[in-house]
Amino acid sequence: MSPFDLKKISYLIPLLIIGLWGARCATSKGELKTYPLTEINLEKVFQENRGLKVLQENATMIHDFYRGGVQEKEEGEIMLKESKWEEARNHLEKSNQFLRVVVRYLPNDEAYRNVYGDTMVIFVPNLLIADNDLKLITVYRNLKSDNNLASARSEGQFSLAASLRSVKTEWAYQIQKGFEDEISRK
Repeated sequence: MSPFDLKKISYLIPLLIIGLWGARCATSKGELKTYPLTEINLEKVFQENRGLKVLQENATMIHDFYRGGVQEKEEGEIMLKESKWEEARNHLEKSNQFLRVVVRYLPNDEAYRNVYGDTMVIFVPNLLIADNDLKLITVYRNLKSDNNLASARSEGQFSLAASLRSVKTEWAYQIQKGFEDEISRK
Protein backbone atom coordinates (compact mmCIF):
# COMPACT_ATOMS: atom_id res chain seq x y z
CA MET A 1 0.00 0.00 0.00
CA SER A 2 1.17 3.44 -0.78
CA PRO A 3 1.17 6.25 1.77
CA PHE A 4 -1.62 7.86 -0.27
CA ASP A 5 -3.87 4.76 0.20
CA LEU A 6 -3.20 4.73 3.94
CA LYS A 7 -4.13 8.40 4.15
CA LYS A 8 -7.46 7.68 2.39
CA ILE A 9 -8.22 4.83 4.77
CA SER A 10 -7.36 6.97 7.80
CA TYR A 11 -10.00 9.48 6.65
CA LEU A 12 -12.60 6.81 5.92
CA ILE A 13 -12.42 5.05 9.29
CA PRO A 14 -13.67 8.03 11.38
CA LEU A 15 -16.39 8.72 8.81
CA LEU A 16 -17.49 5.11 8.92
CA ILE A 17 -17.60 5.15 12.73
CA ILE A 18 -19.58 8.40 12.80
CA GLY A 19 -21.93 7.10 10.12
CA LEU A 20 -22.64 3.87 12.00
CA TRP A 21 -23.09 5.72 15.27
CA GLY A 22 -25.51 8.15 13.62
CA ALA A 23 -27.51 5.31 12.09
CA ARG A 24 -27.77 3.64 15.48
CA CYS A 25 -28.95 6.86 17.10
CA ALA A 26 -31.52 7.47 14.38
CA THR A 27 -33.12 4.06 14.87
CA SER A 28 -33.24 4.33 18.65
CA LYS A 29 -35.06 7.68 18.70
CA GLY A 30 -38.06 6.70 16.58
CA GLU A 31 -41.58 6.33 17.87
CA LEU A 32 -42.28 3.39 20.11
CA LYS A 33 -44.26 0.68 18.40
CA THR A 34 -47.28 -0.74 20.20
CA TYR A 35 -47.15 -4.52 20.10
CA PRO A 36 -50.46 -6.40 20.02
CA LEU A 37 -51.40 -8.56 22.97
CA THR A 38 -51.28 -11.65 20.78
CA GLU A 39 -47.65 -10.92 19.90
CA ILE A 40 -46.41 -10.20 23.44
CA ASN A 41 -48.34 -11.89 26.20
CA LEU A 42 -47.84 -13.71 29.45
CA GLU A 43 -48.36 -17.21 28.06
CA LYS A 44 -45.66 -16.65 25.41
CA VAL A 45 -43.27 -15.44 28.11
CA PHE A 46 -44.02 -18.57 30.15
CA GLN A 47 -43.45 -20.84 27.13
CA GLU A 48 -40.09 -19.26 26.35
CA ASN A 49 -38.80 -19.76 29.88
CA ARG A 50 -39.97 -23.27 30.74
CA GLY A 51 -37.40 -25.94 31.32
CA LEU A 52 -34.85 -26.60 33.99
CA LYS A 53 -35.88 -24.74 37.15
CA VAL A 54 -33.61 -21.86 38.07
CA LEU A 55 -32.79 -21.63 41.77
CA GLN A 56 -31.75 -18.28 43.17
CA GLU A 57 -28.48 -19.67 44.54
CA ASN A 58 -27.59 -21.05 41.08
CA ALA A 59 -28.45 -17.91 39.09
CA THR A 60 -25.27 -16.28 37.83
CA MET A 61 -26.24 -14.55 34.58
CA ILE A 62 -28.95 -11.97 33.89
CA HIS A 63 -30.88 -14.43 31.75
CA ASP A 64 -30.84 -16.89 34.69
CA PHE A 65 -32.47 -14.28 36.91
CA TYR A 66 -34.99 -13.40 34.19
CA ARG A 67 -35.88 -17.02 33.60
CA GLY A 68 -36.11 -17.69 37.35
CA GLY A 69 -38.41 -14.69 37.76
CA VAL A 70 -40.68 -15.90 34.99
CA GLN A 71 -40.75 -19.45 36.39
CA GLU A 72 -41.66 -18.20 39.87
CA LYS A 73 -44.36 -16.00 38.36
CA GLU A 74 -45.85 -18.97 36.54
CA GLU A 75 -46.00 -20.92 39.81
CA GLY A 76 -47.61 -17.93 41.50
CA GLU A 77 -50.23 -17.68 38.76
CA ILE A 78 -51.14 -21.35 39.28
CA MET A 79 -51.50 -20.79 43.03
CA LEU A 80 -53.68 -17.72 42.40
CA LYS A 81 -56.08 -19.74 40.26
CA GLU A 82 -56.33 -22.29 43.06
CA SER A 83 -56.88 -19.49 45.65
CA LYS A 84 -53.79 -20.58 47.58
CA TRP A 85 -53.00 -17.06 48.70
CA GLU A 86 -49.93 -17.67 50.88
CA GLU A 87 -48.23 -19.86 48.25
CA ALA A 88 -49.11 -17.34 45.53
CA ARG A 89 -47.61 -14.54 47.63
CA ASN A 90 -44.38 -16.48 48.13
CA HIS A 91 -43.93 -17.19 44.42
CA LEU A 92 -44.89 -13.70 43.21
CA GLU A 93 -42.62 -12.01 45.75
CA LYS A 94 -39.75 -14.35 44.82
CA SER A 95 -40.41 -13.58 41.15
CA ASN A 96 -40.06 -9.88 41.91
CA GLN A 97 -36.76 -10.53 43.72
CA PHE A 98 -35.36 -12.26 40.64
CA LEU A 99 -36.68 -9.58 38.28
CA ARG A 100 -35.34 -6.68 40.36
CA VAL A 101 -31.84 -8.07 39.88
CA VAL A 102 -32.46 -8.01 36.12
CA VAL A 103 -33.77 -4.43 36.18
CA ARG A 104 -30.74 -3.29 38.16
CA TYR A 105 -28.49 -4.22 35.21
CA LEU A 106 -30.88 -3.98 32.24
CA PRO A 107 -33.46 -1.33 33.18
CA ASN A 108 -35.36 -1.23 29.88
CA ASP A 109 -37.94 -3.68 28.62
CA GLU A 110 -37.49 -4.85 25.04
CA ALA A 111 -39.99 -6.51 22.77
CA TYR A 112 -37.38 -9.05 21.75
CA ARG A 113 -33.90 -9.44 23.21
CA ASN A 114 -31.12 -11.84 22.44
CA VAL A 115 -30.54 -13.14 25.95
CA TYR A 116 -28.56 -16.30 25.28
CA GLY A 117 -27.09 -17.83 22.14
CA ASP A 118 -29.24 -17.10 19.12
CA THR A 119 -32.42 -17.23 21.17
CA MET A 120 -34.62 -14.15 21.11
CA VAL A 121 -37.06 -13.80 23.99
CA ILE A 122 -39.76 -11.38 25.01
CA PHE A 123 -37.86 -9.37 27.62
CA VAL A 124 -40.21 -7.39 29.85
CA PRO A 125 -38.96 -7.52 33.46
CA ASN A 126 -40.61 -4.21 34.42
CA LEU A 127 -43.94 -5.33 33.01
CA LEU A 128 -43.70 -8.66 34.83
CA ILE A 129 -43.00 -6.85 38.13
CA ALA A 130 -45.99 -4.57 37.53
CA ASP A 131 -48.21 -7.56 36.77
CA ASN A 132 -46.93 -9.35 39.89
CA ASP A 133 -47.63 -6.30 42.05
CA LEU A 134 -51.15 -5.94 40.66
CA LYS A 135 -51.81 -9.58 41.53
CA LEU A 136 -50.12 -9.20 44.92
CA ILE A 137 -52.69 -6.51 45.77
CA THR A 138 -55.40 -9.17 45.42
CA VAL A 139 -53.33 -11.64 47.43
CA TYR A 140 -52.65 -9.14 50.22
CA ARG A 141 -56.32 -8.21 50.34
CA ASN A 142 -57.28 -11.89 50.74
CA LEU A 143 -54.61 -12.39 53.41
CA LYS A 144 -55.84 -9.25 55.21
CA SER A 145 -52.35 -7.75 54.89
CA ASP A 146 -53.39 -4.17 54.18
CA ASN A 147 -49.99 -2.72 55.13
CA ASN A 148 -48.49 -4.26 51.97
CA LEU A 149 -51.20 -2.97 49.61
CA ALA A 150 -49.86 0.57 49.28
CA SER A 151 -46.27 -0.50 48.55
CA ALA A 152 -47.40 -3.09 45.96
CA ARG A 153 -49.55 -0.43 44.28
CA SER A 154 -46.80 2.21 44.14
CA GLU A 155 -44.03 -0.20 43.12
CA GLY A 156 -46.28 -1.72 40.47
CA GLN A 157 -47.18 1.65 38.98
CA PHE A 158 -43.50 2.66 38.95
CA SER A 159 -42.53 -0.56 37.13
CA LEU A 160 -45.42 -0.17 34.69
CA ALA A 161 -44.30 3.38 33.84
CA ALA A 162 -40.74 2.11 33.27
CA SER A 163 -42.05 -0.59 30.96
CA LEU A 164 -44.21 1.82 28.95
CA ARG A 165 -41.22 4.13 28.43
CA SER A 166 -39.50 1.28 26.57
CA VAL A 167 -42.15 -0.94 24.99
CA LYS A 168 -45.83 -0.28 24.55
CA THR A 169 -48.01 -3.37 24.63
CA GLU A 170 -51.72 -3.99 24.92
CA TRP A 171 -50.81 -6.19 27.90
CA ALA A 172 -49.28 -3.15 29.64
CA TYR A 173 -52.41 -1.11 28.98
CA GLN A 174 -54.51 -3.90 30.55
CA ILE A 175 -52.30 -3.77 33.65
CA GLN A 176 -52.59 0.02 33.69
CA LYS A 177 -56.39 -0.33 33.63
CA GLY A 178 -56.12 -2.82 36.50
CA PHE A 179 -54.21 -0.27 38.60
CA GLU A 180 -56.73 2.46 37.71
CA ASP A 181 -59.59 0.16 38.77
CA GLU A 182 -57.70 -0.63 41.97
CA ILE A 183 -57.23 3.07 42.76
CA SER A 184 -60.91 3.82 42.17
CA ARG A 185 -61.77 0.89 44.48
CA LYS A 186 -59.98 2.56 47.43
